[in-house]
Amino acid sequence: MAIDRMKKISIACPRNAASRLCKTLHGLGTVELVDTLDAHGVADDVPLKHHESSTKDCDQQLAKITAILALIDEFVPEQKGFVEGLTPLPMLIEASELDHAVNSFNLDAVHAEANELEEAYKRTLRREAEIRSLVETLLPFEALPFQVTDLTRPKRVRLIYGSVPTPALGSLSANSELGSLAVWETVLFGTASRKDAPSLPPKAARKGHTYLVVACLVADEDTVRRNLGDCGFEEITLPDVHGKVRDRIRELSADLSASEERVAATRARVEELAKYRRSLQTLKAYWDSIRRRSVAAGLCADSRWVHVVTGFTRAADLPKLEQALQHAHPEASLLVEDPAPGEAVPVSITLPPLIRPIRMLIDLFGFPAYDDFDPSPFIIWPFLLFFGICFGDVGYGLMLTALGAYIAYKARAYDSVYNFAKLLLYAGVFTTVCGALLGSWFGDLYAPQYLGEGNPILKLKEKTMLLDPLQEPVVMLVIALFIGVLNQMFGIALKMHGSIKKRDWAGALFDGLLWMVALPGLVLLIAAFMAPLPAIVPKIGAILFLGGAIGLVLTQGREESGIAGRAITGVVSIYGILGSYGCAAFIGDTLSYCRLLALGLTTGIVAMCVNMVADIVRSIPVVGVVLFVVVLVFGHVFNFAISLLGAFVHSMRLILVEMFGRFYSGGTKPFRPMGFDSPEYQMKVLTPKTRG
Repeated sequence: MAIDRMKKISIACPRNAASRLCKTLHGLGTVELVDTLDAHGVADDVPLKHHESSTKDCDQQLAKITAILALIDEFVPEQKGFVEGLTPLPMLIEASELDHAVNSFNLDAVHAEANELEEAYKRTLRREAEIRSLVETLLPFEALPFQVTDLTRPKRVRLIYGSVPTPALGSLSANSELGSLAVWETVLFGTASRKDAPSLPPKAARKGHTYLVVACLVADEDTVRRNLGDCGFEEITLPDVHGKVRDRIRELSADLSASEERVAATRARVEELAKYRRSLQTLKAYWDSIRRRSVAAGLCADSRWVHVVTGFTRAADLPKLEQALQHAHPEASLLVEDPAPGEAVPVSITLPPLIRPIRMLIDLFGFPAYDDFDPSPFIIWPFLLFFGICFGDVGYGLMLTALGAYIAYKARAYDSVYNFAKLLLYAGVFTTVCGALLGSWFGDLYAPQYLGEGNPILKLKEKTMLLDPLQEPVVMLVIALFIGVLNQMFGIALKMHGSIKKRDWAGALFDGLLWMVALPGLVLLIAAFMAPLPAIVPKIGAILFLGGAIGLVLTQGREESGIAGRAITGVVSIYGILGSYGCAAFIGDTLSYCRLLALGLTTGIVAMCVNMVADIVRSIPVVGVVLFVVVLVFGHVFNFAISLLGAFVHSMRLILVEMFGRFYSGGTKPFRPMGFDSPEYQMKVLTPKTRG
């Protein structure tokens, strides 16, 4: 239950065994490789250089697999279950499944077929787009009663098609020059050409315009066009279509239907490919791991004859590594060292199942330094307490417990989701207990006006409730602030624990113990100011605060070089601008725990409002009882969701912001051993129950 002890290893083997050694380490999955040249600080005159490693083959295979999966996902999207819909989950792969995919699956053949289908699909889509665009262009002229070629075929006569505002028709007739050079005829839509549907309105007709075909000699074309323009005539350029426009649209519609049939056929063939999805995903996992292995191999170093590998492994895994080397690489030499002080060591944390769910908060904040300590066992119980107070309701607690148990059961194969579900389950238990102590059962659903006099919930509530926050909010506020003070002191105690672990005795005494003397004194002084307390209380407070403050002034600037710098830093540190902590930060962080009261009241008051609304609709005749139940169910589910989110976020904040700042600094690189497993894929370990 702590940060795992790590060993720095260096392995030397003949250069021609480099690839085989890398495969062995990859198969073990217990070693994280680091840059050999950086780790050993090799001088320029030492004939070592990075091992040459290429990912070209892996990238080619991954490109093929990605292309096939993309095509399959486009036509047959992958269906996800309830848990997978909540969060991304790694794909679990059995060793036999991986072996079958690597050795039996014909990736090249499937890729060729997928490539052919994709090309055909793209060609069909392009053709469909062209057809739709052309149909869209022709539709305004669909009802023209003549063939378009009739207007362009005559050599000596020019036929001009267009429209003129209907009131301007008289000006055409009055234009003598136009009348002497041209003749025109009105074009009626939808009567001559659309015999199958003569009542349909003309699609190209503009309201208030009359459509005309004007005929003139080619020699008079310019004069006629000028006179037409003077009368408001607007020429329309017809599309280049042989025959009637409508006939062309029918042809294009037939082509479009044929394209859609080709798309359907392509879809059917792609759906056939979908049966390979699992094998393709397994192959992708395999080539991803091989690619990572190739990248890691580039961190190793070669001389003319020797290959050198450097990395870290857990001390507990060292015997397994030694055994594998003796068996598969008797020619290799293994050097095992303890990490040097200050060396960047990847951190691995092993936790017992009871504590493991809180690992999520550590992952969010960042891993502790290798020479520090794991805070998980110390923060899980405060977190659950904060959560239980914020969410405190027996009904919601039972709902959360059931939800956590269900998710844990469904996601038992996935560690991260399983542990998160267990955290919800724990939080549900704490919520139930806090709800019973604070007298909240779906708000006040126990009240006689809802469930009748002497109902069982009312009896349970009366037996278990210790404090009603609505009736005694000041008492609840004092409790919340008291919890805040205790948690701040706990954080300082953990800082002392970390300093002692590092044998930093001065840090433990001056940056920890002195604050644990001064701050309680400050609390007593503030309490005496806010409430009437015995006279001895402020005296004790003053003694503690002054004693601790003097010690802090004398020690907080100990790392400064000059006397003035030490004195200024020591004085200012009491406030909190400089030094390890400060009174201002302590007061601000403690007041932040008022949210325990605020969130707890919010959950209960919203639940009570739901009950009141349900009681109002219950008076409606006939359907009142049904509406009463519906409002209760939906209202409490809504309150459960938003209060759950609020309780989780604010409890997490009280840990990560108001507590971690006292003692914890994360950000260390986690231990990532080279192997098949990754955040996306994991090798499934068969238990006796699941083994065939």
